[in-house]
Amino acid sequence: MTDAHPLIVGMPFDDETEEIVAAIRELGQRLRCPIVIVHALARRRLESERGEADRVAEVEAQLAPHLELLHAAGLSVRVEVAVGKAADLVLDRAHREHAELIVTGGGQAATVRRWLVGSVAEEVVRRASAPVWVVRGDPPIGRPVLCPVDLSPQSKQALEAAIRMARAFESSLRVLRVVTDETDEVSEQVLDTARAPLEALLAKHDLNGVEVDVQVVRGEPVERIVEWADDAGLVVVGSRGFDPMAPAWLGPVTSRTLRYSSCNALTIREVDVDLKRRETAIAKLADDYEVAWALMNEDREAEALPLLESAARRAPANATIQEGFAIVLDRVGRHVEARGRREIAAMIRKRIDGQ
Repeated sequence: MTDAHPLIVGMPFDDETEEIVAAIRELGQRLRCPIVIVHALARRRLESERGEADRVAEVEAQLAPHLELLHAAGLSVRVEVAVGKAADLVLDRAHREHAELIVTGGGQAATVRRWLVGSVAEEVVRRASAPVWVVRGDPPIGRPVLCPVDLSPQSKQALEAAIRMARAFESSLRVLRVVTDETDEVSEQVLDTARAPLEALLAKHDLNGVEVDVQVVRGEPVERIVEWADDAGLVVVGSRGFDPMAPAWLGPVTSRTLRYSSCNALTIREVDVDLKRRETAIAKLADDYEVAWALMNEDREAEALPLLESAARRAPANATIQEGFAIVLDRVGRHVEARGRREIAAMIRKRIDGQ
């Protein structure tokens, strides 16, 4: 068990605490993973070391009864209490320990059905490259695991995780494909045609012991997913690849599904398989951007222009770079192109803000 990657748990002390403890108890047992509980203390100006130590001791005392439940279940548990932002501490620990999963609360559906924008849960999901389990209610024992599949690479990764979770929780697996049509006239033949590749995909997986229900429906994807999630215990959704240039971007379907569904959710991030190459490219992009701005500050726009033009081409979805390119275009008199770049940047920001 000590060789397994851990579950990293962002632990609050509020009305979600007991639900999170129940979730990690089941997850730890069923996935055979150790647990690392992370709790963040708010920073206090001019606090002494003794004052901080007292607060840590108070948190440890509050955690004690929960730890007893986890230890009684045979789980290995460690606790980290530190001063800082909760999301930063959780994400840093998850990165350093190659987390199997990150577990976080997600807002109480009984009081607010909509996911609380700006919450710690939202920040963790948007920034994490590891899978994130958002706790909403009881663990999915005896209730279906729902997995929307549109045959994209990320949805295929989500399906693999959904099969694992259905088997771990001894639950049925419901695979959902939503067919959209602008005329709202999708025939039965079209639905049957859409079912064939889905069943072919499932045939590639070991489904022994897992009851599978395949549903192909028409409509708007998020609406249908949220409807089918009403009686599910867990919805597993894949999102676009983690990109350090735009870490907050999940994709509209994933983001809105998390925002409006009320059951537990597991988000699976498609991570770049050649991350080292990607990081090198990002470092080069950042260097070019910095050099370009240094040239701009020296009124050497003509030299800065090719650097920013190249950066904008390499990072088409980065609003800051598109805005920087617009500034240099304006300075060299290419005002129409500059306006176009500003419109692109505005669309990027609107798309992210509207998730």
